[in-house]
This record gives sequence, C-alpha cells and structure tokens, in this order.
Amino acid sequence: MNNVQKCMAMRALSRYLRLQSSPASVKPQVNQPWLSAQRRVVSYLRATHAGGEKQGCYNDIEMKVTNFNNEDKGTALLAGDVFDVPIRRDIVHRVVVWQLAKRRQGTHSTKTISEVSGTGRKPYKQKGTGQARHGTLRGPQFRHGARMHGPKPRDYSYTLPKKVRRLGLKIALSARVAEGKLLIFDDVSPSSHKTKEMAKYIEGIEQCKRVLIVDGTDKVNTLLCRATSNLYAADVLPAKGLNVYSILQHDALIMSLDAIRLIENRMHTPINR
Repeated sequence: MNNVQKCMAMRALSRYLRLQSSPASVKPQVNQPWLSAQRRVVSYLRATHAGGEKQGCYNDIEMKVTNFNNEDKGTALLAGDVFDVPIRRDIVHRVVVWQLAKRRQGTHSTKTISEVSGTGRKPYKQKGTGQARHGTLRGPQFRHGARMHGPKPRDYSYTLPKKVRRLGLKIALSARVAEGKLLIFDDVSPSSHKTKEMAKYIEGIEQCKRVLIVDGTDKVNTLLCRATSNLYAADVLPAKGLNVYSILQHDALIMSLDAIRLIENRMHTPINR
C-alpha cells in the first residue's frame, strides 16, 4: 500500500468514525464508495426501525395485532431486551455455523489399507524386474486401492455458550422487527384448511417469498398444518423450536401472541450453569 492509498484509507476511516459518532446522520449516505452495499444495509438496520425509530436501544416496541383476515385486533408490547437489541452479524454467524455443524451426520467413511479387499501377497519380486518396488496391490497408488488419510465417521457438533445462542435469537428477531417483517397474530389458526387461501395471503405480503409461522401451542394447530403442508412458501414451527437459522431462511415471520410471550419468557429465564 503506497502513501496515497494509506491517506485515502485514513480519510475513509475518519469519515466512518465521524458518521458513527454523529446522532444527526443515522442513515449512511449512498454516495460513500468506501461502504459496500451490504455494509450500508447492515448499518441502516443498526440505526433505524422500519418506522424510522432508532434501533438497538432496548426500547419496548408497540406493534399492532392482526390475523389472516387482516382484521385489527389491538396492539402488543414487545420487550425491548428481546426485540430491540443491536444487530451483530458476527453473533448470528457463530450461531448459524454451530447449528449447521450439529446437523451434520458425520457418517462419511473410506477404507484404509487394512480394510480394502484383496490379497496381501507381494505382487512380484523386489529386484530384477526393472519396475517400481511394490509390496501390496492394496496401496493408494493402485486402482481400487486404499484411501490415505480419508474421512472417517466423526461428530462435528461442538458447544457454544448459551449466552451467545440466546443473543443470536434476539438479534434475528430484532432484525425482522427493524425490517418490518414481523407480523403478530392473535391466533395463527386459519379459518380454513384450504392451501389456496393460505397461498393467497402469503402472496399479499410485500417482498416475501417464504414465511415462517410460529405457533404458541405445544402441538401445532391442525388446520394450520394442513393449510401449509403443501406450500414451499410457508413453514410452521412451535415456539420452542424457533431458531436463528429458520428465521434467516424466511423473508417474513408470523408469530402468535402466545408465541411472543413464550419467547420472552424463554429469553428472560436465568441460564443454568
């Protein structure tokens, strides 16, 4: 890096720090080439809610409650320490990698030289043939031979601190609230089990290809399961099964009031050490 590049980097860093410390300029400007497009989006999510309020201040959020018929069912107050925490991509990344590692079967296996079928006889004498020296035909250099240092069955799971796992779920929920992609229903039970009606409702959600519906009951509603079982655009989870990876896989999140309260109680429960 030459002196000109160092000077430009220092100027960009000073502008970034000045922007972060200035309360008036919450939303980053578009004409800042030193901020990538993805970083501008993340900075904007850190700064504001969909309604224009500051994000990540742990303030309680009041949201309206509706249903599948778009009827007004009042409002609900969301806990700020669960639904309004600062966005941290590093925490979300750690939780997602941990989840995917736990999902790996780890059943891959290759055969070593002692497991490959074949004779152990020396193929030909050591000297006098003019060929390379070989002591077995089961070596890795031969066709159908062994695999050296190949994979063996193993467990890919590892432990992640419970505080980090809990914070990751809070960040994922806060991001959906900041984007305006969290819908609260008084009851997620649809009026009909028809898939056609559920698909029509999902199509009406702006900029949404997939939606995750979270039910607050122990057993997911039967009508809801039948209405979404044949839809790629909709998935259903109980509140106790809500996780970071499932939230990130879907564009919008629909939660019942019971699910909201269960998640808040889950986040407020002291961690057992």
